[in-house]
Amino acid sequence: MGSIAGYWSRKANTTTDLTLRMLKAAPHRGTNYGQIKCSDGIELGVASAGSLPNSSFGSFDESAETMIVLDGAIFAFPDFENTKFPSDPELLIHSYLQYQDEFLSKIDGSFSLALYDSKKSRLILARDRLGTKPLFFASTGDAFVFGSEIKMILESRFLEKRVSLNSIDSFLSYSYVPAPLTMLEAIQQVKPGHFLVVDHAGVSERAYWRFRYDPIRRQESLDNLAEEFLDIFKKAVHRRLFRFPEACSFLSGGLDSSSVAAMMQHIKGPSFKVFTAGFKEKAYNEIEDARVVANHLGLDLLDTVIDFEDGFPSLLEKIVWHHDSPLADTSAIPSYYASKLAKEHADTVLTGDFPDQLIGGSGHQVRALSREKNDPVLLKGLRELRLEKVMQGIRWKAGGTGFLDKVKRFMYRETFPLEKQRILESMPVPPLLKRCLYSRDLMEINAAADPLELSNALFKEVEGESLLDKILYYDILSYAPDDLMIKVERMTTAHGLNAFSPFHDADFVSFIASLPPEMKIRGNERKFIMRQAMRAFLPEHTLNKKKQGFAMPIGEWLVRNLSGYVRDILLDSRTLNRGYFKKDFMRQMTESFLAGKSDYASGSELTIVCLLTLELWHRLFLDK
Repeated sequence: MGSIAGYWSRKANTTTDLTLRMLKAAPHRGTNYGQIKCSDGIELGVASAGSLPNSSFGSFDESAETMIVLDGAIFAFPDFENTKFPSDPELLIHSYLQYQDEFLSKIDGSFSLALYDSKKSRLILARDRLGTKPLFFASTGDAFVFGSEIKMILESRFLEKRVSLNSIDSFLSYSYVPAPLTMLEAIQQVKPGHFLVVDHAGVSERAYWRFRYDPIRRQESLDNLAEEFLDIFKKAVHRRLFRFPEACSFLSGGLDSSSVAAMMQHIKGPSFKVFTAGFKEKAYNEIEDARVVANHLGLDLLDTVIDFEDGFPSLLEKIVWHHDSPLADTSAIPSYYASKLAKEHADTVLTGDFPDQLIGGSGHQVRALSREKNDPVLLKGLRELRLEKVMQGIRWKAGGTGFLDKVKRFMYRETFPLEKQRILESMPVPPLLKRCLYSRDLMEINAAADPLELSNALFKEVEGESLLDKILYYDILSYAPDDLMIKVERMTTAHGLNAFSPFHDADFVSFIASLPPEMKIRGNERKFIMRQAMRAFLPEHTLNKKKQGFAMPIGEWLVRNLSGYVRDILLDSRTLNRGYFKKDFMRQMTESFLAGKSDYASGSELTIVCLLTLELWHRLFLDK
């Protein structure tokens, strides 16, 4: 685990400690610092955590005049296990010299990197295929700067802190800021599966990988496919244990993390610890489910019970600071505590992240398939008329909680195709609520740049695929890298912990892309092929367990014990005077929520969390 940072300055008098200052802005990612001066005005920097030497993260080939810094790890390369290169950066330089711009397509891993080629006088920045490691950049009149976190780039002081209104609207539409956007106009993200080339001509972007469904879907028997699933999954786990033999794992007690722990136990024996977090509220506590798996596999389970209602405000600030952005995914809280516990015993954990998005394990996916099959003819016909643009133009009231208000919202939503309804239903601020909440300026931004353009473009790319594969495609390319993986990466690095998921393995992802939809969800059975493959390894309790996914009682806390805090933040003059929202409606919506009178379309728990973290982000990153 570590970080990278650097700059290409057009100023002759750039101070030599700039890269070091940028790295020190995120000390939780590592405090063993190294710098490589490439030429006048060009420098690369790297920080590593723990006892790993800097050579594991940076390298310089003098004969080729090529320098590289790396955050993360490489898990696959042609003849990887027999390679003679002592570190990942040296392997990457070798790959670059051999394959030039194709070198990224030859490797698989969880990484972000920066490579400077002196002979060609160009800088390359890249992220792994699925975006598990972050990388941000800014190009100004004076310099090009990059770093693993936004706070590093802000430390460079090359740019103004101008908030992006487009990003605020996108965040309140998707509950995350989609790449390449960030909350600041001048800073962007390198997109997953892409690399940037920076040279004297400017900055250009290229894709080296993108998830695609195999046009010819596998039609073998279930037994054969389950056997192949198991073989590929075992190799994915083995690759990560080959690099990190002392790795432990998270274990929530659900199918995904249990499968990882089971395969680790199969490979290395019951010689490692597993970690979980739960809540004092029984309905949200999965510790006993994790214990069932740990006992079945003979593993040492360590757990932590979260009870911090009084400390919630300060914790929320910490999480926003680590995210570099506002957030809606409150499962970051148990992830934070599980990571804190794990770091006391291990430097690296394997996680079970990504099967829900890749194979189909979420309730919204099952519901959409059930509705596609069972909805009455009237509703199916309404969707087929494609009246969503007409319905959007109707001037009807929003934000109310009465029966007629709910009927109107239902009619509005039902004009959209089912895959788009998945987006609308999970919006923190749905379109009709925006009309009530948004100020004129923010509403104009919303009208000028349709926030649904991203999801619409993704759905168009898979227009001929099944409903399930359309929904999964969006989850794989947008929700997973811009929400799920950010949460995991930030909460683990907050404690100096390495975290890698075998489900990100390139061969595993390609195999799943070749499967027909019925191998992913069959009836109400989610991740069908995975359950079949893991039957010999896991107890029936785990295989049949209802999905919970680190749910937490945040709504109860906000209303029951933290109503004063909610008012203090959302109704404070600083918040109301930022100019984003209508003051009277903000007051009305907040009080309705705290009185238990709102729903998803009139100011839900998700809405309130998003608005809280949006304001906290302003105070932490702009107001200081």
